Amino acid sequence: MPTEDEATTLRVGAGVPVIRYTRRHITDTGRVVEVAHPIVRRGDATIVDSVIERD
Repeated sequence: MPTEDEATTLRVGAGVPVIRYTRRHITDTGRVVEVAHPIVRRGDATIVDSVIERD
């Protein structure tokens, strides 16, 4: 559930679930070039689609 600040920022009620996640951008050589943490989105209206590469 959102914190009071998250609910205010997202303009949602206290009973609306949220998703908190970290996004990292990594180069082909493995160097991390960007990190966004935390990203907070409405849980009832967000689709997270990710690709996980396996070696």
